[in-house]
Amino acid sequence: MSTFGKKSSFRFLWFGQMFANLGDILYVVSLIKLVSDITGSVTYMSLVPFLNTFSGLISGVLAPLVINKYKLKSLLVFSQSGKTILFLGLTSFSGMVNAHSLSWVFLLLCMISFLDGWATPSRNALVPSLVEESQLVKTNSLLSSSDQIVQLIAWPAGSMLLVMVGAENVLWAALGLFSISTIFMALISQQGQRPDQDEIPRMEALKQGWSIIWNSKQLRTISFMNVLETLANAVWIAAILFVYVTKALNKGENWWGFINGAFFTGMLVGGILIYRFSPILEKNLGKTILLSTLSLIVITFLFGNTSIPWFALFLSFLFGIPQMARDVAEITIIQRSAREQLLAKVYSARGTIIYACFGLSSLLMGWITEEFGVRTTFRLAAILFVCSFLIAVKNRKYLYKSQIRALD
Repeated sequence: MSTFGKKSSFRFLWFGQMFANLGDILYVVSLIKLVSDITGSVTYMSLVPFLNTFSGLISGVLAPLVINKYKLKSLLVFSQSGKTILFLGLTSFSGMVNAHSLSWVFLLLCMISFLDGWATPSRNALVPSLVEESQLVKTNSLLSSSDQIVQLIAWPAGSMLLVMVGAENVLWAALGLFSISTIFMALISQQGQRPDQDEIPRMEALKQGWSIIWNSKQLRTISFMNVLETLANAVWIAAILFVYVTKALNKGENWWGFINGAFFTGMLVGGILIYRFSPILEKNLGKTILLSTLSLIVITFLFGNTSIPWFALFLSFLFGIPQMARDVAEITIIQRSAREQLLAKVYSARGTIIYACFGLSSLLMGWITEEFGVRTTFRLAAILFVCSFLIAVKNRKYLYKSQIRALD
């Protein structure tokens, strides 16, 4: 593929991802509102993110079976178009939903999330084939920054649209965004990549991503760190942050929004800084992970123990910068770990780990917050970051490797 063709295809992937992410947020916001209006039950409302996560987990486990047979671009197009068709059914059905037919809404939600579990590893694995290797850090920071911009815009915009036009109309807007995303994904040009042979046993296909992670000391180190950091990051879920704002800071719900906004702003600023200084980061990926984790320990501990609202706001902003730096460094290392088709399986395995750990930790951290207080929860999160940092220090010689030999 020519350089021009690569650039065009990357833009299609980039724009397609932005429209898909924007549609996902509007879809979740409006669906939670719809369920709330019908049932008035917090339990039913909480089923939306739970089923979304659970379906993604199952899909991530099974994704290698389809990755093994089809080109990544084909999977992307099929997944996004399938989501769009299912979402058309959900949107058309939304005006007639009542408490008795709510199970059909949840079924469609599970099916949409299941398809999304195929798209995410395929999309991430395509990036290295569409940009030059020397541009990976800059590209990953650009994609991550775009995600943060979408987060900053979509959540408040979605809330405003719900008030102005209602949940059903917001669902139709999300459908339009999904349709545009599908068109962009279809315009991607992918050459040279072949799916693995069909005769590979299913169990072997399911294990390939996990085997690559386990056999690479660098990826294994990152994965152990991811487990601990994902468990720690559950302190940032909405429910725990709400308790933190009301109990630790003695502030109202508006500060809940301020804290979240500051975090995403910090992530955005971090992405801009990484883009600007990408040549330096490119040469120091392992050191970036090490220093970022150390920064997260200090910030998390200070955040969990302060009672000064403005200082907490500043720390929330500050947290986003090393978080972004560490994420971009990890993604870049992973993208160098294997050729495209196997890389998608690596991402699938990694996504399964993160989904499972986050789901478990959300329940655990919620219980700890209720039983022992929100400050204890943040102190535990800081301890988990310390454990992650110790793993990084012990295995720093693997993290400091700037290149990983592609595994076949």
